[in-house]
Amino acid sequence: MPERSKLKLALVGLRHGHVGSFDDDGTGYIATFKQMDEVEIVAYCDETGSPRLDEAREHHPGASIYESLEDLITREEFDVACVALPARDVPAAGVKLAEAGKHFYMEKQFARTAADLVPLVKAVRRNGVKVLPGYPWRFHPVALELRRIIDDGPLGRPADIELRFTTSQVRPGSRDPDHFMYGRDTEGGGVLHMLGGHYIELMRFLAGCDIRSVQAMTSRPVGYIQEPLEDLALCVFEFESGVLGSLRCGYLAPKVIGTDDSLVSLVYRGVDGWADWTPIGSASLDVKAAPLDGGSWLERTFTDSLPPKTGYGGTVWMFEWMRRFMDDIQADREPALNVEDALRVLQTIDAAYESARTGRRVEVKYGI
Repeated sequence: MPERSKLKLALVGLRHGHVGSFDDDGTGYIATFKQMDEVEIVAYCDETGSPRLDEAREHHPGASIYESLEDLITREEFDVACVALPARDVPAAGVKLAEAGKHFYMEKQFARTAADLVPLVKAVRRNGVKVLPGYPWRFHPVALELRRIIDDGPLGRPADIELRFTTSQVRPGSRDPDHFMYGRDTEGGGVLHMLGGHYIELMRFLAGCDIRSVQAMTSRPVGYIQEPLEDLALCVFEFESGVLGSLRCGYLAPKVIGTDDSLVSLVYRGVDGWADWTPIGSASLDVKAAPLDGGSWLERTFTDSLPPKTGYGGTVWMFEWMRRFMDDIQADREPALNVEDALRVLQTIDAAYESARTGRRVEVKYGI
């Protein structure tokens, strides 16, 4: 079998924290791609003229530097891009890349609203490029094991999915309120939009279907995030299967607790048992199920190691998730998660915001 040639990669947008530094400190996308044998970083692009372009010139003198996406596309030879832009700017950039036949990964969120993402979805369909949205959680080893347990049946008929998520507050000294991730015009929503999409997508995966309707409430208990964006969102979902789910997410943890790590708890319940998982920093899944014959409970703990790995996410599984996308491109294979999934999550978030505004239950409008 002939050896595959390296994919030439361009980083588009350098201001997002997940891009990481140019030093060998083991963080972010830059460190991830540097470690991939199948990838070569050939260009950096930032249309804001960010000072980080000067860092790129210093630390990676062999790469090309662009302050215009159009110049990057017309002048540079590359196969795939890593797009880390404000949600407002992702759709237009993605359309340009798709029309040029370039595959790309996109950091969430992908648009301010689902309607804003539709032109990008159409461009991807039209041009047949591969796109990976930045929702990795369904690929976590524990998520995959929980999905297998659900399919095997010991938990019985599915009943409920509960997910609680808290992270550090948007306020001076913590998450910078002036960052584009917390702006009405650049992001389009608060904690539900910026981070809640991760867990809506995970709940879709575990439920095995989309969300039919949502009832939601939002509030601003901290109040530094740009109005009218929310610090706290509470949602109740009705899945197409009839299963109910709840999501509570908030920028609520004070910086004084000494950590910026997310505090996440997930419980999946069937009529015969349940499974508990704390996703952030954990590879342990506790499962309990009651046999129908009235015997003793089935109790087990699934534990998988999460070896550290320099780069985005800091673990091997996230490195392999990104590398799998590069393999999908080389093998001309559709990614397991794609731009259509990203659209459906944003359509769910739009419905949640409509419900919070109107005080009524709202059906999710799919399709384009």
